[in-house]
Amino acid sequence: MSTFDVLANIPWFVLIALLLVEAWRGCGVQLHPYGIRQRRALGSLTVPWEAVPTAQIPPGVDRPSRLRMAIAEPQLVRRRGIPWSRKALRTDNIDAGFLAAAIRHYVCHPEHRVAIGRQDEYQRLLAELPDRDGWKDAGHDS
Repeated sequence: MSTFDVLANIPWFVLIALLLVEAWRGCGVQLHPYGIRQRRALGSLTVPWEAVPTAQIPPGVDRPSRLRMAIAEPQLVRRRGIPWSRKALRTDNIDAGFLAAAIRHYVCHPEHRVAIGRQDEYQRLLAELPDRDGWKDAGHDS
């Protein structure tokens, strides 16, 4: 094996390593009592509830890959590594409408945040949201 072969294969090794890290650590959006956290292979983004008044789905998009957030207090947002965006969450593995509705609910009802992560809180949230996919509560009446 020549030096060129080794150098040509380095990007593949890096890609495989990143995929393994993402699979091992887990990725995606998580709601916590302290705020919203998104983990990716190269970094994380943590947005405290006090920093985000709303989350918005772009109009006319059926399955958006990003959920935009209005950040009221940008100094509270913490980034580690190389997260994709400070003002948007990747929604590849979650329904963006439901996520927007859940974020809006917890912004408007801070008393429910302490129970985030418990099964009974999830059931309560599902029952309380006016529309199961979240579009109505997220400001979309279609």
